[in-house]
Parts: sequence; structure tokens; C-alpha cells
Amino acid sequence: MPLSDCRKSAGLMLVALPVALLALALPAKAASPSAAELEEQTLKLDQAVQAFKKEALGFNTEAQQVEDDVLFPPHARLSVYLSVKVPGLLLKEVSVAVDGNAPQTFAYTDRDAKAMLSEGHMQRVLRTAVGAGAHRIRISYSGQMADAKADAPPVGDSYEAVFDKDQRETNLEFSISRRTRLSKAGISMTQWRPKK
Repeated sequence: MPLSDCRKSAGLMLVALPVALLALALPAKAASPSAAELEEQTLKLDQAVQAFKKEALGFNTEAQQVEDDVLFPPHARLSVYLSVKVPGLLLKEVSVAVDGNAPQTFAYTDRDAKAMLSEGHMQRVLRTAVGAGAHRIRISYSGQMADAKADAPPVGDSYEAVFDKDQRETNLEFSISRRTRLSKAGISMTQWRPKK
């Protein structure tokens, strides 16, 4: 069964199970149950629903891992992360392209842009599969300073580099920062790999 069908089935189960459990929990007798019986039945139903939710979340996590391993095998996996270290810089858009492929673009809502300013926050903006060897990557961003006037031009920069990929998972971290408080924001890159 395809993974998308499994996810649809899990979603239908999330809807159908509480209804079925409720039907089982209600007594078949015609007399109305006492408050204590209702409370006990409600507690049992809630416990069953919570257990099912936990199981469904576990299934979804496992399915996502299987999908990632198929689409992005560990020996070919490349993940690109972005962090913002310029106080008040609210991103509008980030674009990443590897080896001349079509760029992957991420548009930020105000909430997303503010979240990027949190200390130590890093966002994965691209996950793809590439072979071993040298690869060219290009990343660009546009944004606005939080205290800028409405008619102020957008802030932005781009960065292009060559990185070397071996047979292990490779992670690239791009940071938007500035050297001094008054200098222009720029992008820097760090490459890291899991230890053998």
C-alpha cells in the first residue's frame, strides 16, 4: 500500500475510532446511567482515545522516516539549514538551488520570520539527494528590518559556493549575520557531517 494511502487510512481511523469507542462505552440498558458510571465511562473512553493518538503519532513518525530513507538515502542526503543572527531582520523569502536545479523557495509569514530570530533557532530549508563529488550551491534571501519604514527597500543578499559531498549524509548551515553592528548583513556557510 502506498504511503499516502497509509496516511489517509490513519486519518480515517482517527475519526472512526472515537465514534466506535463511544458506542461501546455507552450501556445497552434503557435506564440512564448514574453520574459515577458516566464519569468512569468517560475516563475509559478518554484513555482509549489518548492511547490511539499515541499509536497514530508513532505510526506517522515511522512512516515519515521510511519515506525519508527512500527519497533521500543517507549516503546521498543533503540537508541545508538557515539561521538568522541579525536582530530585527524579518525574512520574507529564501531561495536555495543546488547544481543549477530549479531553486526551492520558502516564503515566510510574520510569525515564521519572528521565530527565526529566536536564540539558537535553525530551520531546514532544503533536503535533497546528491551524489558524491563537488557541487555548487546558491542561496539568497530578502527581508525587512523590523523597525524599517513601510517604503524602505528590502534587505537581501546571495551567496554561492562549492562544497564537497562524500558517501555520508552532509549538512550545510547558512547563517545570516553581520561582522559589526553597523555593517551590512551577509551570509556565511558551515559544512558538517556526522562522525564515523
